[in-house]
Amino acid sequence: MRTIIYKSLGVLGRAEVNALEKASSAPLAAQTERLLSILAKNANCQFGRQYNFASVKTVADFQKAVPVSDYEKHRPFIEDIAAGKKEVLTSESPMMFATTSGTTGAQKLIPITLGYMNEFRRASIVSGFNLLKDFPGLTNGVALTVFSPAEEGRTSGGIPFGAISGKLFQEEPSVVKRFVSPLPYEVCLIKDYESRYYTILRLALCLPVSVLMTLNPSTIVLLAKRLKTYGPGLIKDVADGTINPPKPLPEHVAAAVSKLVNRNPERARELSRLLENDQFVPHKIWPTLNVICCWTKAAAAFYLMDFPELFGDLPVSDVTYGASEGRGSVYVGGNRQMLAVRSHFYEFIPESEIDSKTPTVLLADQLEQGENYHILFTTSGGLYRYHLNDVINVVGRHNQTPLIEFQYKGGNVSSFTGEKITELQVTKAMSATLKELNIKARFFTLVPEFRPEPHYQLYFEGESDSYPANLAQAFDAQLAKFNSEYATKRESERLQPVELKQLQLGTYEALRKKLVASGVPDSQIKISHLNPKDDLKEIIVNSAILPVHR
Repeated sequence: MRTIIYKSLGVLGRAEVNALEKASSAPLAAQTERLLSILAKNANCQFGRQYNFASVKTVADFQKAVPVSDYEKHRPFIEDIAAGKKEVLTSESPMMFATTSGTTGAQKLIPITLGYMNEFRRASIVSGFNLLKDFPGLTNGVALTVFSPAEEGRTSGGIPFGAISGKLFQEEPSVVKRFVSPLPYEVCLIKDYESRYYTILRLALCLPVSVLMTLNPSTIVLLAKRLKTYGPGLIKDVADGTINPPKPLPEHVAAAVSKLVNRNPERARELSRLLENDQFVPHKIWPTLNVICCWTKAAAAFYLMDFPELFGDLPVSDVTYGASEGRGSVYVGGNRQMLAVRSHFYEFIPESEIDSKTPTVLLADQLEQGENYHILFTTSGGLYRYHLNDVINVVGRHNQTPLIEFQYKGGNVSSFTGEKITELQVTKAMSATLKELNIKARFFTLVPEFRPEPHYQLYFEGESDSYPANLAQAFDAQLAKFNSEYATKRESERLQPVELKQLQLGTYEALRKKLVASGVPDSQIKISHLNPKDDLKEIIVNSAILPVHR
């Protein structure tokens, strides 16, 4: 049955694959068509009338009429929608608001309309089609996905808000949820962090998992490590046909998972042998595993270093670039991501011009390979020329359309004396340092410190309490390799050497639990490797236990 479903999905996806392939040969025409379609549908809403969408006939008309905006400029309109006002940013009413995964400050509400969902799904259909083409063994199993609740609450106007990942899952056909993604939606409603992970693993142990799919690789690492933490209990539950997470499951969750909780003594014996032989790791537990899909770029790449020990040589495919605000890329095979020209309308500002009062604004067909750009989104959800502050890099082309990779959040750059360190450079420097010293890390972040002299403090949590004495020195040298300006400032002593601050073991886990408790979806947690938010920085600084080396 599962194979038939995959084949049916392939047939249904072929039309969108062909349409995107055609569009990739003429990105300007495809993007112009996408923009004008969005504007025509929304010409009669408040925003459309204010900026005279009806008179816009070209991309140039649109750029002249509508200013580049961020969330604050959209906020008054979004607040009106949240209060129940109709036809504000779009002619169709939103079905929900997606909450952003910001780790501090007021939560942002991103309106999600049916039109937006259709745009998002266009990229998902093609990505899934090409992933299956690259990994045909996916048909031999199911997807183990981690997502967050679609509804965390409601606005004063009665509109639900939550995670778009949960809403997308809810909208899947019942046959797909049964045979392809069988974990019940109710699992994501488990509030206790440890009990949620336990439940996911208990159900998955009796499933032929062929792909692990979630945004954050750190979530995958934590799940994999919980296998050993809870191994004996999980195996006993498999043998007995029970489920006993650290905290009892709510009745509605227990009822939903009961269909997958069956007695399986034979499987329990297999798992016991793996545990006894110290092979209780994912690629041994699930020999059907074909690929892992998650973020692989920028800061997320740091957590991939744990994958070989847990997953052997299992391939890892990037889950594509996107956010609650919009879908930026589509998987076109061979671990390449192409700008999703049939999803939204995109504009680009060269990174070097982002502080200019009159920056150059480019379209998809005007980008240069090797260059970095800030990306702007215009979507059917009601975001117009929306600046996410995301930086992407053009790594090539598929036909005439750019292949892109996410780099980092544009605002997260640290510069005492003109060094302009980025989070990507910091992450690469740490990865190189760990490889050079042959050690592992659970977490790290770099914090600028002005006194007694300007320098950077490296807060580091390793696998144990002992570190090489030259850790700070090695990281300092690697950072200089990835940032020539940093090297110059160090040589001239305008910047002093990096100072190491040891973190108590368990600090990263504590940070994740704090964020989950505050409502941040655990699969989307992003604790910056450079100059984290103030509330998290306070916890990190207070967790440092020894002074340290320069």
